[in-house]
Amino acid sequence: MRLTRSMGLNRRTPTAFRSRLARLIRLPLRLIPSSAIVPILSGPGRGMRWIVGSAPHGAWLGVLERDKLTPFVARLQRGMTVWDIGANVGLYTLPSARAVGPSGQVVAFEPMPRNLGFLRRHLTLNGLEGVVVCDVAVSDATGTLKMAEGDSPSEFHADAGGSVEVRAVTLDDWLSESGAPPPDVVKIDVEGSDDAVLRGGARSFAKYRPSIYLALHGERQRRACRDLLASWGYVVTSLEPGLVPDLSSEWLAEPLG
Repeated sequence: MRLTRSMGLNRRTPTAFRSRLARLIRLPLRLIPSSAIVPILSGPGRGMRWIVGSAPHGAWLGVLERDKLTPFVARLQRGMTVWDIGANVGLYTLPSARAVGPSGQVVAFEPMPRNLGFLRRHLTLNGLEGVVVCDVAVSDATGTLKMAEGDSPSEFHADAGGSVEVRAVTLDDWLSESGAPPPDVVKIDVEGSDDAVLRGGARSFAKYRPSIYLALHGERQRRACRDLLASWGYVVTSLEPGLVPDLSSEWLAEPLG
């Protein structure tokens, strides 16, 4: 991920300004050891402790995905159950756990060892022992999956030619076997396997009808996810201002009625 994007800048920001700002910011940030533990400076996770090298600097500066993270966390209430599918190193997990409090529960699904290590350290640093960490991929079949690295060391996606093999579960199987409470809110960001996650949780989504936040990856995923959600009586809205759902990569799906 480019630094200007991790800082929350977008295409509407003038190119020359973004370039100058990025150069200025890189200089002092490069001096911070990757192992340093710092407070998150702004946003929903403000004040929580974070390992600098776990993610782009925008994470601890509080601007990485802030336009999505802020309304997501604002929706949460004490006592809710949240499933964070594709938890990565905890960008959503940490502020979600603080928002739902000890009477609620966050379940973080993350299969990759590198990310799991940082996720668990972040939870320990912030005293969030109540978060349930599931070291599995979520898909449409229980078994194993091959994973490949994406654009950054923390990003992975399902790929038959990938070099890392991980355990996989369906949400329906996991919920049945774990005895955990059903979710109120689900966040799914799994780098292109979004429809597989939904298919594997079909019974749970149709029965418990949580709100679902989806980060989509491509037109095929949009079509497949839209059809699945519609079959369960969900309506989809875009989380990207000015874009209709058919053009958006960020959805909120909510049950009708």
